[in-house]
Amino acid sequence: MDATALLDRYERMNVIRRTEKAAHDLFLRGLVKGTTHLAAGQEAIAVGASAALRPDDYVFATYRGHHHALARGATPEECLAELMSRATGLCKAKGGSMHLTKAATGMLGSYAIVGSHLPMAVGAAWSARLRGTEQLAVAFFGDGATNIGAFHESLNLAAVWKLPVLFVCENNLYMEYTPIADVTAVP
Repeated sequence: MDATALLDRYERMNVIRRTEKAAHDLFLRGLVKGTTHLAAGQEAIAVGASAALRPDDYVFATYRGHHHALARGATPEECLAELMSRATGLCKAKGGSMHLTKAATGMLGSYAIVGSHLPMAVGAAWSARLRGTEQLAVAFFGDGATNIGAFHESLNLAAVWKLPVLFVCENNLYMEYTPIADVTAVP
């Protein structure tokens, strides 16, 4: 990778970090409708993965998905407007912080129910297989999702059917507010 590509990726990570800071500041001022879950410190995961993906590949994220929406082409203005329930938002004020979607860029959403997007990624990969495309579906999830049935079912079905799906764990050692070590038997 040349210096120009490295600088571009660094700049993208910086834009995401600044957007997350703006989201946090807006939340503290009471301007964000509902809640917001930030991914500060996880920018490199989204930027690095998106750099390796094709424009028509699919991305599914957790409720902590601002960084993925931004990495897949959403603008800071679209994301912040969505958080503030503005019609100019990414989902026209219908999604909020935990449901950012921009299908035109392959960002097929962030989902508030832990692990609910994993079977959807499997379905998108199955669709790509049926249509004969080279598309890949990528499901980003937190370590807490490893404790739900949909995680195991999705990984198993994807492996059995040899689907073009990639599962990426963004392990921050917490299940929202609970340390993963407190509720998982296997380190």
